[in-house]
Amino acid sequence: MTNPRAIAEPSACAHCGIPRRGHTRQWMQAAGWHQWQPPTDAQILARMKARRATKTT
Repeated sequence: MTNPRAIAEPSACAHCGIPRRGHTRQWMQAAGWHQWQPPTDAQILARMKARRATKTT
């Protein structure tokens, strides 16, 4: 079973998956230094489905 905490919150950063609160500036290889960016609708939906899948199994 997947750890639900390992799955990003639906509204977390589009680049790194860190929640907006407390994000500040983060480094990622693909995005470099970045501020919190809103996730796309597709990312939100995928995260919601992944979180729901962990609750039903």
